[in-house]
Amino acid sequence: MFVFLLVGSLPVWLLLFGYFIFDPFKVLRTYDNFSFPDVLPNRDYISTEIFLNNYQQYDFNSFVFGSSRTLAFRPESWVKYLPEGSRPFIFDASGESIYGINKKIKLIDQLELKIENVLIIICLDVSFQRSANHEGHLYIKHPEISGEYFLPFQLTFLQAYANPGFLLSFYDFKLTGKFKPYMLDYLENRAITYDKVNNKMTIEDQNHELALNQVAYYEKRKDVFYQRSENQFIDTVKQINDVHKKLLFEIKQLLDKHKTNYKVVISPLYDQIKFHPEDQKILESYFGENLYDFSGKNNITDEITNYYESSHYRPTVGDTIFRSIYR
Repeated sequence: MFVFLLVGSLPVWLLLFGYFIFDPFKVLRTYDNFSFPDVLPNRDYISTEIFLNNYQQYDFNSFVFGSSRTLAFRPESWVKYLPEGSRPFIFDASGESIYGINKKIKLIDQLELKIENVLIIICLDVSFQRSANHEGHLYIKHPEISGEYFLPFQLTFLQAYANPGFLLSFYDFKLTGKFKPYMLDYLENRAITYDKVNNKMTIEDQNHELALNQVAYYEKRKDVFYQRSENQFIDTVKQINDVHKKLLFEIKQLLDKHKTNYKVVISPLYDQIKFHPEDQKILESYFGENLYDFSGKNNITDEITNYYESSHYRPTVGDTIFRSIYR
């Protein structure tokens, strides 16, 4: 009976062995380089690990917070508008929420770092979707950010690993070295690098493709860039609730405490939906003239070539926004 159980459980033990050997999500061990991931990564974890590994040596004092759209705001561009001695760090997360931004600023404050310059990127589709820790292995917060226990965090990734679709995709790729369309939900097919110091994310292959032939790049993706209405649509759902207001109030308190030079930018998303006016008034009540709204139909969102695809805008947009808000 024992031998039968041992043989029957052998596949489980082999899969567990594979999990600890390969560490597919890179959350079991310490890494100094997260670039070129094979598996879709948890960006919050990567950002936090790079920050914790580097803050003592590099003494960061300037921070960009927001979703993966922060990739448009390059540290080397931002620093041109900041005082001499500014040391930027990109502290982003996939689908980042105001909860995540709040927690990151609190962590920096608790570590007694200076917060001299801050850029907060607000996105209509994600910033106010959550008011507590995120769920799922792609979005759950690093325990140092959430303040929650390490074990549930790790179990989230183990559960994701046990998904049959992930197992098939991961080990098929490991054996063949070839990415196949069915793997799209689990593996990363883009060449992405993360700066080992300031955490700048770069989509290397798409930038290379654009540099070679921009016309061909957009022709290849013409189905991605769907036709938008000529009319201006305003978001019909108010998103900012009382919990969000508390989180915003705490953010403002910390920015005031550090006498931070800060800017809050509402993203110019491809869908051209205008931020809800009542939500905008709430943001204005906290951030005043430091709030800049680039949502809706405008010169940035009208131009398809400002976008990698229908979700992420390019660094040329970040440079345009820098010129606008720091003029």
